[in-house]
Amino acid sequence: MTVSFYGQEASAKRISFLNLVGNNIQVPRGCEAQSEYELQACNGTSIKWDYYSDDMLSAVFDATIEAFGADNSSKTQVTFTSFEAQLTGFKFKTGEAFQYFLKGTIKGQPLMINLGTPTDITGTSDLEGFLKLFFDTAQVG
Repeated sequence: MTVSFYGQEASAKRISFLNLVGNNIQVPRGCEAQSEYELQACNGTSIKWDYYSDDMLSAVFDATIEAFGADNSSKTQVTFTSFEAQLTGFKFKTGEAFQYFLKGTIKGQPLMINLGTPTDITGTSDLEGFLKLFFDTAQVG
């Protein structure tokens, strides 16, 4: 019996664009997308988003913040804008990196964004590189 893995190889093609609620964002050179919704370890930064219904978004977000912030006293409130939509959430310091959890609605779609980066984003001027493709503004506090 012969087993062919051809189909698996064909489906493992490289993802060139991320899809944030219909907004196509090109995967930066030298970075690799895990899916249309996740970019891992791109110059030390990872970003992922998940879509939810309105009622599920708050529950999942609150559970995530509670679980992540249980032993972390660095919790700071943040507000970002992405494609003209306001996203609110929290920033945590984890060792030498920062973790951002944001929730909001873009183009009518509720979502949660999980951003991990070595950059301490304290304002819009800290949005460098490919982060400028996702976010228009950033504000802490």
